[in-house]
Amino acid sequence: MKKKKIGNNAAKIGDYLKKRLLELKDKYEIIGDVRGLGLMIGIEIVKDKKSKRYGKEERDKILELCFKKGLILLQAGTSVVRMSPPLIISKSHADKAINIFEKSIIEVQKNVRN
Repeated sequence: MKKKKIGNNAAKIGDYLKKRLLELKDKYEIIGDVRGLGLMIGIEIVKDKKSKRYGKEERDKILELCFKKGLILLQAGTSVVRMSPPLIISKSHADKAINIFEKSIIEVQKNVRN
């Protein structure tokens, strides 16, 4: 892939990922914030949106579950999940990553409430 195409892809898929992650933020109590530029995206995990207390244990469990499902994500700061895919990522791979991430969020949030 040529440099210009790689940059365009990073911007396009980055915007797409951020949009999907913001939809998850609206849907799940433990996602406190989504921020980033291009394909470097941070997802802040919180105990709940009202208190915005750091969800370090929840973040660590999400990372573990994603890894077991085949998605490698990084930790950042106290309770942030860093998503930083390759610049040549396709939309179908982005969807697969979001689906794995959402399944892990559902599992962790369910366990927090019980």
